[in-house]
Amino acid sequence: MDVEQRTGAGHEPAMAPLTTPLRWSLTLLFGAVLAGAVVGLGISQKRLAALAGDAARQPPVVILSVSEAVRAGLDAGQIRVFAERLGERGFLVLDEQAVLAAPAELYLPLSEGVGR
Repeated sequence: MDVEQRTGAGHEPAMAPLTTPLRWSLTLLFGAVLAGAVVGLGISQKRLAALAGDAARQPPVVILSVSEAVRAGLDAGQIRVFAERLGERGFLVLDEQAVLAAPAELYLPLSEGVGR
């Protein structure tokens, strides 16, 4: 059974040729979409570079468990001095109670005699 292309009253050819104005419209539309994608990619690359630069300038973070420091034998004054020493060396010191979640590597392990 052969499939014929139907033409005539009420039937358009299966692949009607595009008219010139429609071609121009589609070309302009495609060009605008492509230009928007290129500009958007450039902007996102600049933002990612800025974020990477900001991240490189951030101080290293250490999470200190005050309760663990007390159990290790430090008093409040010693804990404060210990945290200040870390701060002077460029660390951002956070109390464990202020942190909701963090990688285990950020937690400072405390043992007997730390900070003395």
